[in-house]
Amino acid sequence: MPNYGFAIDLRKCIGCHACTIACKAEHDIPVGVNRCWVKTVEQGTFPDTRRFFLPVLCNQCDEAPCMTICPTNALFKRPDGIVDLHSDSCIGCRACMVACPYDQLFIDPNTHTAEKCNFCANRVENNLLPACVSVCPTECRIFGDLNDPTSEVAQIAQREATSVRKPEKGTMPKVFYIAAEESAMQPEIATRPFMYKEGQVLLRPLGSPEADPTRPGDARVDYDTPHVKPWGFDMALYLLTKGIATGALLVSLLLPFAVADPLPLTTIVGPAISLLFLVITAVLLIADLERPERFHYILLRPNWRSWMVWGAYFLTAQGLITTVWIVAAWFGADLVLDYLRWPAVVCAILTTGYTGFLFAQGLARDLWQGPQATVDLFAQAVVEGAAVLLLASLFKGIGDPRLTRALGMILSASMVAHVALIVFENLLARGGTRHRQLAIHAIRRGAFAKLFWGGAISVAAASVVLAALFSQLGSLGAAAVLALAGSFAWEYIWVEAGQSVPLS
Repeated sequence: MPNYGFAIDLRKCIGCHACTIACKAEHDIPVGVNRCWVKTVEQGTFPDTRRFFLPVLCNQCDEAPCMTICPTNALFKRPDGIVDLHSDSCIGCRACMVACPYDQLFIDPNTHTAEKCNFCANRVENNLLPACVSVCPTECRIFGDLNDPTSEVAQIAQREATSVRKPEKGTMPKVFYIAAEESAMQPEIATRPFMYKEGQVLLRPLGSPEADPTRPGDARVDYDTPHVKPWGFDMALYLLTKGIATGALLVSLLLPFAVADPLPLTTIVGPAISLLFLVITAVLLIADLERPERFHYILLRPNWRSWMVWGAYFLTAQGLITTVWIVAAWFGADLVLDYLRWPAVVCAILTTGYTGFLFAQGLARDLWQGPQATVDLFAQAVVEGAAVLLLASLFKGIGDPRLTRALGMILSASMVAHVALIVFENLLARGGTRHRQLAIHAIRRGAFAKLFWGGAISVAAASVVLAALFSQLGSLGAAAVLALAGSFAWEYIWVEAGQSVPLS
């Protein structure tokens, strides 16, 4: 069985972009998006300058992260090793774009589904070379079967000094570059000017390397294609609403162990708030899809390797259990509540934690890697749940002095844990990849610094002080509002900064 791959001899590439145009013509790719393109990096100062070209295309990874995260199996590997896409199964969740370390997937503006290079599988099946190979005037692109030891591409891969993009990601890419310039291969090295697209000036990526005035000859990107962030404000809002939904349920279920008497806030009001925000979360997730009418594909065509699928089932299970709990509490069925309590706790924990694993499947974004994100999601969920319950307790007939003070202490303790986690990871921790360092720099001193210091840290600290030192309802209500604001500020920063470093 063949296993197709590419070798690209950069000593021959002249940056003519014939490959880009041929690809667009072959696959009817709309203006503004590309399956492949040629990146240009320049070094030196006039008149002593050099330009390096890097043709960029899908790496057809043996361990393709886009396939793992895709919730509906829209992305699949053919018997010949080509990673292809069933557009009729794609729901447009953009998770594959978050996972690809090579920035090779995009949303087709016509179909609103994901799109990518597939080595021109339609031509390969008919014994034709990919369109980009056919038109290359210098024959710098070599295509063939890596399993055939007599093929030119196999011999190059085995005998030549070749490079692949981001080998540290462990994806086993099948595009091999000859004589690659490091500043072109690694997007975290070269500085970036403003981008131009269709007559508009686009801002440089917020987390990209900054130019050093003392070294004007450093590598700089001369030509590239701009890319939008896959996930944005909607994802940050989803983190907030899901945190409230799971946190309110967890706190409501566990607080009676400290205050033994069953009270309306923990038996009815808290679970009802949880269910309301769970519905809002589901609506946000569906509305954020490019093809929302296909949402049910997650449940009917699940890829069990994707944490997005597990999350959909956890959200559904929590919704069902919470609904039964509210009905049982309304009719005073205490025995049912006793049986439901721990299954509901487990379900709320799973619904809280799965998002950390989902973001970690976004292999391209180094800021999201590691267990600390999942731990912090639990701390934030408790913060947000306790804050909303505190606000609910301000209404007459719902609050109870015993619960109110306990909620204030829970809010304060969980916010301290949350702030400690983000301070350690973004201020005290050292090392990590260059990609991660650039994202953290954007948080501490770059585009997100004002929101980080003023919102995620200062506002959160103020909520801790109010909740810990004052017991009046007004002070605790203010602490709750500040806690929600500080928590959301960090969630927005975390989502945005994780995607702020260029990938190509």
